[in-house]
Amino acid sequence: MAGATIAASAALACSLGEACLRINIPLVARAADRVLAARLAGQLADIRDRLLALTDEDGAAITAFAALRAAGKTLEGQERLCQMPIEMARLAIEAACLLQEFRPIIQLAQDDLEMAITLLTGASRAATLLLDSNLRLWPALPLLARFEPELAALRGEAGRVRPVERIRP
Repeated sequence: MAGATIAASAALACSLGEACLRINIPLVARAADRVLAARLAGQLADIRDRLLALTDEDGAAITAFAALRAAGKTLEGQERLCQMPIEMARLAIEAACLLQEFRPIIQLAQDDLEMAITLLTGASRAATLLLDSNLRLWPALPLLARFEPELAALRGEAGRVRPVERIRP
């Protein structure tokens, strides 16, 4: 259930960010920046949809895992349960980076944009913790060999996101 909650939270943060972009499109002076805002808003909508799909998949994952385990395919089920948090984290990081691109040209709702970035940062961190938890529960060498490097890479990718520490100076 943690994975579904993480993915849903990230999807909501994407929606907040997308709304910030869309309300700013008519306010942006340069045509190129309006095009950028519209493109970023579309990308955020796509990411949100992918996160919502992961929400649904994770919600059904335990049932699917039990069926795979009963069929003698435990490792396959564990792999998927480890792969989903990676996808969640990457999508959250991607969305936060898209919002950071818009920071210099936002006119309205700057604070909401920062909150969306912070929420996405938190979701990516929670997803890496979920993966770490799964690897603690299932310390099988094939899982560790595959997912430890992914976990390290995610932690590095998270460094691309720079949430503000404060709204007020």
